[in-house]
Amino acid sequence: MNVSANWVYNTGNAVTLPSGKYEIDGVIVPAYTNRNGYRMPAYHRLDLGVTLSNKKHEKFESSWNFSVYNAYARKNTYSISFRQNENDPSKTEAVRYSLFQLVPSITYNFKF
Repeated sequence: MNVSANWVYNTGNAVTLPSGKYEIDGVIVPAYTNRNGYRMPAYHRLDLGVTLSNKKHEKFESSWNFSVYNAYARKNTYSISFRQNENDPSKTEAVRYSLFQLVPSITYNFKF
């Protein structure tokens, strides 16, 4: 049996976010200040795995692998978009999107 763990940490990527907005001919236009003046939230996850090897035979060997990507199901921010608030259109709100909260996998490997 083989057990593995991998913890990944990255500081948030530099991004350019709107700092305000203005209106031209009824169209709302975002206003930007410094390029890459903000950072996304920090990214981290824990991946876990267990590999169980079967008995070796003359002609082949095999193993099972059970693993979990992002074991503590953290919602890491993938992107941020902006939209008008439904209750108050004069306000803009940021919406964070995340991918792959928790991904289990099972693999069967064999060599012949």
